[in-house]
Amino acid sequence: MTDEGRPGTDTAGNIREVALDLFSRQGYERSTLREIADALGITKAAVYYHYRTKVEILDDLLRPMVDGEDWIIADAESDTAAIGSPAWRLTLIERYIDLLLAHRRVATYAMNDLAGVANSTLLDRMRANDARLSALLANGDLSVEQRVRTSAALGVVVAILALPDVSNAELRPQLLRVVRDVLGLTEHVGGVASA
Repeated sequence: MTDEGRPGTDTAGNIREVALDLFSRQGYERSTLREIADALGITKAAVYYHYRTKVEILDDLLRPMVDGEDWIIADAESDTAAIGSPAWRLTLIERYIDLLLAHRRVATYAMNDLAGVANSTLLDRMRANDARLSALLANGDLSVEQRVRTSAALGVVVAILALPDVSNAELRPQLLRVVRDVLGLTEHVGGVASA
């Protein structure tokens, strides 16, 4: 039985979910619209009604995360009085961690299938956001030690993707504690209590 004619069903959302499963398991390049349709028990025409191409599906999967990056970075850029302070850096990284946790499956897929993600029309925005984030975190008169600590703190975020067996609720406080330690912050900063 198909969902095509049922009121209240989210066929487009189901297509994205199945596509993400397929893209994650076998890669974007090896996944087809036919496989997506078959997994949902709908016709390929029903998939085409919502998405004409795999790229459109990929873009819809990535867009909420990329839009979130845009917002986080723009907000950080607008806080001109605080840019460069340890609390500001920690807050920026904390927001980035929360964004990746909110979109953990997509973020994990994106990190593991860089060749597939390169097909996205959002790739230029993603690269621009990476550059903006790096520039923001390097902003200010940082010592070499502070620069290394800031880069290392951002690298800690990769643990979100590397520990799939750990829940978001368990992972978030540990990530924030390690980020604070890596940044060399020992006091209450940016909503994170000291150890």
